[in-house]
Amino acid sequence: MARPRIQAEIRPELTKSAKKALRAAGILPAAVYGSKVEGSILVQLKLADLTRAVREGGENVIIDLEIQGNGSSSIPVMIHQVQRDPRTRRILHVDLKAISLDEKVTTTVPVHLEGEPEGVKQGGILDQLHSEITITALPQDIPPHITLDISGMRVGDIIRLGDIKVEKAEVVGQADDAVVMVRQPHVGHVEEAPAPAPQAAAEAAEESSGEQQGGA
Repeated sequence: MARPRIQAEIRPELTKSAKKALRAAGILPAAVYGSKVEGSILVQLKLADLTRAVREGGENVIIDLEIQGNGSSSIPVMIHQVQRDPRTRRILHVDLKAISLDEKVTTTVPVHLEGEPEGVKQGGILDQLHSEITITALPQDIPPHITLDISGMRVGDIIRLGDIKVEKAEVVGQADDAVVMVRQPHVGHVEEAPAPAPQAAAEAAEESSGEQQGGA
C-alpha cells in the first residue's frame, strides 16, 4: 500500500488564541523533529488528512510529509506523541518524528485477540494483561496490530511475551511476562458462624452442665 502523503506549512510560534482559531478551521498545529531535522520544525496541517492516514494505516503509519517552504520534496515521518483535550479527547497537537526507512525503530503495537477460549466455555475467566506490546523493526515492517489466536486456551493457560513471534520484528520485554491468561474463577468462601459472646458462652456451658447432672 502506498504511503499517505500529507501537505504541511511552516508556522510561527502561536498564541493560545491563535491555535484555537486554527483548530476551529480544521488545522492542526504540529512539530517535526528527528535525526533528519535540525532542531525542530513548527508546522500546521489538516486534521482530516492525519485522521484519514491513521484510519487507513494504523497508529504507526508512515507518512510522506511535504513541508511547503522547507525546500525539500518530502520527509518520511511517524506519529510520536498526540496531545488531546482531557475532556473532549479532541486532538490539540501532534509531534511527528522524521525517520530513516533503513533504520529500526522501537514502538508499541496493539494486541487483538481472536476466538473464544475453551477455558472460558468451561467457566474460566479471560484476562488480557497487555493491550499492546513493544517491538523493534524497520518502519515499513511494523504491523498495524498483532493478532493472538486464543481459541485453544484452557483454564490455567498463559500466553507470555516470549511466546509471541512477529515477522521481521523483535518483541521487546521480559519473556516470562504474561500477556493473556485464562484463570479459574474465584470460589466464594463459606462464612463461619460467629463465636458466641463470652456471656452467651458461659450460659451455654452452665445449661449443658445442668443437663448432664439431671441425666446422671
